[in-house]
Amino acid sequence: MNELFLRRMKELLKDEYDAYISLLDEKPLKGLRVNTLKTDVQTCMKDTGISMTESPFAVNGYYIREERGLGLTPGYACGLFYLQEPSASAAVTVLAPEKGMKVLDLCAAPGSKSTQIAELLQNEGLLVCNEINTSRARILAENIERNGAANCIIFNNDTDEIAAAFEGYFDAVLCDAPCSGEGMIRKEENAAVMWSLQNVELCARRQRMIIENAYRCLAGGGVLVYSTCTLNKEENEYLIASFLKDHPDMHMEDAPVSFGRHGFAEGFETEKAVRIFPMDGGEGHFIARMRKDPGVNAQQLPVMESRLPANVRDVLDSILEKPYPYYFVKANRVYGGTYPFIMPKKLHLIRHQVFLGEIVRDRFEPSHHLFSSAYTDFKNCYDMNDEECLKYLHGEQLSASLAKGWYAMQWKGHTAGGAKCDGRALKNKYPKQYRLK
Repeated sequence: MNELFLRRMKELLKDEYDAYISLLDEKPLKGLRVNTLKTDVQTCMKDTGISMTESPFAVNGYYIREERGLGLTPGYACGLFYLQEPSASAAVTVLAPEKGMKVLDLCAAPGSKSTQIAELLQNEGLLVCNEINTSRARILAENIERNGAANCIIFNNDTDEIAAAFEGYFDAVLCDAPCSGEGMIRKEENAAVMWSLQNVELCARRQRMIIENAYRCLAGGGVLVYSTCTLNKEENEYLIASFLKDHPDMHMEDAPVSFGRHGFAEGFETEKAVRIFPMDGGEGHFIARMRKDPGVNAQQLPVMESRLPANVRDVLDSILEKPYPYYFVKANRVYGGTYPFIMPKKLHLIRHQVFLGEIVRDRFEPSHHLFSSAYTDFKNCYDMNDEECLKYLHGEQLSASLAKGWYAMQWKGHTAGGAKCDGRALKNKYPKQYRLK
């Protein structure tokens, strides 16, 4: 390990340093969150057979034993759970989003915290997720899709572009800033080898810019949570103290949680922040909850409206138990959602709520996203046993004498995707990029 890093940790932890070092030799803790948009805890445990122990860091968060291959199971494909290191869920718990809120996840990939926010919103309100890295934004979209949220917009922009488009718009903003990753050393061996003081300083400068943009997005009276998975003060308490000094309309709040420990007192009540070390049952995290003084009401953004073509509506009516409250059609692509279709200018849109499908010539072709959405049940379902489900996830066609049309392919009552029946077989529509190899 880097000797300078170890000296800095000894100075930070003092009497707890030896306990910290000894824990680094242990395996990192494994965990998952049960996705309450699609199931409940008891059903998830029964249907997946996963042994879970309750985590203190999030509602529906659990420790699990070292189990490999969970990402290759029907339960994962159906979106019943999200694999996540247990204490990584703490930031959203501190944010405490509520149904009906407009929430921004500013640095969102791969989607761990975005999906957690979506589960708490329960498709009421709006979730905007942004990721500057294009390849990571695609992974974010995949995880949001599997999660089933019907009120999420995904952008692929720099944070200053998001701030310009959404000035004063959100009730709550999560700024889970890119950091030096000191808290992930037990999970990622390279984190210790690659550590440098120069990188810490570089991260702190970048984080200062990002939190300024998060602040710009926040409406008066709104909550901003800044979090990192690193341990030094430069990226945590020092940065928050500097930010609060420059913004007298922002104030630290006590976090509504009992886990972890207080931050270090470095002025401006930074001791109200939450710190998590390996000694606290997790990895390494810092979380600061701040509130903006009441002020001007959030800006209103224009709403895009569309009328569904009759042939599209007929297909959707044949598949869905209930219609989406809002629809939008652009360039023959059809979207549905539970929030009005806003569209700020000059942003790179990855996904606008639920991509329902595409109009190809005069035919509407439903998408996988339509079937993975948790908003509505489906009129026609085909119940797969374990063997059939694995065949389906591999992309195979299933024989079935059924009425022609579209079917939700279900495993133990949970939808994995869609298929189209020609009367003799179910033609597999599970996306090639998701199929098991």
